[in-house]
Amino acid sequence: MKVNVCLFGPMRKYRDKDKFQLELEEGATLARLLDHLKIEDRIYIVILINGRRAYEDEPLSDDAEVLIMAPTGGG
Repeated sequence: MKVNVCLFGPMRKYRDKDKFQLELEEGATLARLLDHLKIEDRIYIVILINGRRAYEDEPLSDDAEVLIMAPTGGG
């Protein structure tokens, strides 16, 4: 299956592009995608699948839109 991935902010360091398509095995979960990208520090990231907040055990579907970002703040 193919998923569309978009990396925002500091998460761009995990790929040479901020938007790309990735092929994963059928039944892959979000954790598998994060492993593939070698994203280890997962505590402070926000992930959306098709516009909805998602967690590591979430299964992915063909043509899913996955947005991965690190929350930012300022003052």
